Amino acid sequence: MSIVLEGLDFSGTAVFEKDSDPPRAPLQLIEIDVSPNYQTSKINTESEKWGSIWPHNGHNRVCEAIASNLISHVGACHSYWYSVSTRDAKYTGSMLPISMSSESFQHIAPYARIPKLYLGILYHKTPVHIFCTPELPPSNQTTSPKLVRKEHLSFIIHSVPGALEAVCMGASFTYHFTTRTMYIFLHGLSHPNYHRFSTMLENGAAKSTPFFIPTLLIQRLLESLLDCLNDWHEQIYSYETELGIRVDVQETANRNYLDFPRLSKNVNAVITNLGYVSLSCAATVRMLDFMDKVISEYGTLAIENGMDKDEVEEIQILLRERHEYLKSWNQGLEERAKYLLIRGQALVQTVYSGIAQRDSANSIKLAAASTRLAESSQNIAVLTSRDSAVMRLIAAITIFFLPATFVATFFSTSFFDFSVGRSGRVYSWWLWLYFLVTILLTAAVLLGTWIMWKNKENELAAHFKRPQTKVSSDGEASEKA
Repeated sequence: MSIVLEGLDFSGTAVFEKDSDPPRAPLQLIEIDVSPNYQTSKINTESEKWGSIWPHNGHNRVCEAIASNLISHVGACHSYWYSVSTRDAKYTGSMLPISMSSESFQHIAPYARIPKLYLGILYHKTPVHIFCTPELPPSNQTTSPKLVRKEHLSFIIHSVPGALEAVCMGASFTYHFTTRTMYIFLHGLSHPNYHRFSTMLENGAAKSTPFFIPTLLIQRLLESLLDCLNDWHEQIYSYETELGIRVDVQETANRNYLDFPRLSKNVNAVITNLGYVSLSCAATVRMLDFMDKVISEYGTLAIENGMDKDEVEEIQILLRERHEYLKSWNQGLEERAKYLLIRGQALVQTVYSGIAQRDSANSIKLAAASTRLAESSQNIAVLTSRDSAVMRLIAAITIFFLPATFVATFFSTSFFDFSVGRSGRVYSWWLWLYFLVTILLTAAVLLGTWIMWKNKENELAAHFKRPQTKVSSDGEASEKA
């Protein structure tokens, strides 16, 4: 069945029983899918049995038509008005927003008997389980609050916030004892979980009493946690095998080639998820204890509203047995999560130990390389010292013979003639020319060397004092002194 409600993005499911003689017909499911993408409205064959739901002028009339149409064909048996808003966007912890406009929700809330506290509870990122007073349609708002609380059993359960794969939901349940109708508004299930849950209802999982529906949600939550635990158990086993700490695996891992950053990241992710399972299990215990209170309150109000005592007690027994089964299952999951958490923590210690061992081995290798480098440097220093000794010896010999070499060279020039007698002049008159040329050449060499050094110093100074080029924000280059 498809309807168009002015941009309302809403999925709903109505499940109810019909009297038949004999036997009783199975639960029948009618889907109400409303999306702003619909171009036309179509009614399938199944919905034509119960009459059509067609767009009306105004949300109130449409919502009233939906509610009355789904309930009018029930007879004396239990009926359900079951509305689902699935979660499409990326999950951030808060269950809000609901995939419909605020105005549309305000119009639907009285007909779905959604309490005023519902939106506030969805905003909190924590599990909540409370009794509350439902909202009523305008036609029933004259009923006194005391009578409303007597004729209705209304409560809200909100699971632990979780990721897309987990069952995260906030649900409002209101049971009307006079018409024996359960009004349910459920928000937050992902599409796969929603379809699986709808299939469970189609197959008659809540045929005995509508109060089985909250337990079905809890059961789906535990199934999801079980699947997650199985997956994380396999991951822990694979990491233990990769690290070579499994007794039943003979292969020894070479830790020099292990990707420790990846292992550390993955193991920490598993431990975080196991912590979420422990949190979810603890919240499930409180939720099931709360559902026991709901059973007791149901028994009290059912008797006050004239329901058969034996029927009420039978329903209470069925629900309590179901709750005990779920509590036992939940306890087993919690204990398994603690066991896997211990193994995960041991893995973390092993990873960090492996990192420390590899770092220690690298440090030893580095120290050995440093020792070899020091020895090589020492050898070079010894050889350099030997070369220096040889050079000092050569310099000493040179200095020793330098005066004699100078004297021999000087007196062997043509400025001296020792063949003349004692009365003759041994040195030439041009001896002054030797000293003049020598002094001028020495001065020229010293001056040229000084000029070259000074120019080099000026070039280096100019290089370091050169202004740096800075590019401004508009792309133009500017100089900074």
